[in-house]
Amino acid sequence: MALSLSPCFPHTTYLSKPLSTSKLTTTSVSFNNPLLGFKPVNLRNNQVRCHAVTDLKSASSLDQSKGEGDDRSEEKSKGDRIVADYNWTEEWYPLYLTKDVPDDAPLGLTVFDQQLVLYKDGNGVLHCYQDRCPHRLAKLSEGQLIDGRLECLYHGWQFEGNGKCVKIPQIPADAKIPRSVCVKTYDVKESQGV
Repeated sequence: MALSLSPCFPHTTYLSKPLSTSKLTTTSVSFNNPLLGFKPVNLRNNQVRCHAVTDLKSASSLDQSKGEGDDRSEEKSKGDRIVADYNWTEEWYPLYLTKDVPDDAPLGLTVFDQQLVLYKDGNGVLHCYQDRCPHRLAKLSEGQLIDGRLECLYHGWQFEGNGKCVKIPQIPADAKIPRSVCVKTYDVKESQGV
């Protein structure tokens, strides 16, 4: 199973071995291509770090098929840089092995700082919610499954697979449950045992 949600990845590269600082010196590099250049920056203890500089004004367009003034363009020009719009929430991420998801209890997961609850309903269909009850923000993963519905541990609110609240024990049986009482759901796709 995979999940579509919003992660935040650091854009930092780490070295597996520390660099030796005993032989580092300041170095100057020049290129014939004016688009690329490296500027050495002196650090303490004779360590050197280089910055890459690129002039994007003269660079060719990344996508020749899009016309100028296209409002749907995924790329925006900010000063001398081209910034591509990218939404992490529109991607799929593996969560758990399908065979390891319990049939009789919800499973709490934390994925990219998002707390989620994963469970199988009475028909064995996987569902994923935000791990918070809309009533008092209790963790739904600490609840239980009743007739294929996820029940909050604290006040007994029950939610169907689409996130809709179908039972609130504290209100009369003939009272209508407001539509706004629901949990945020995430699309789940099972593929190759994940």
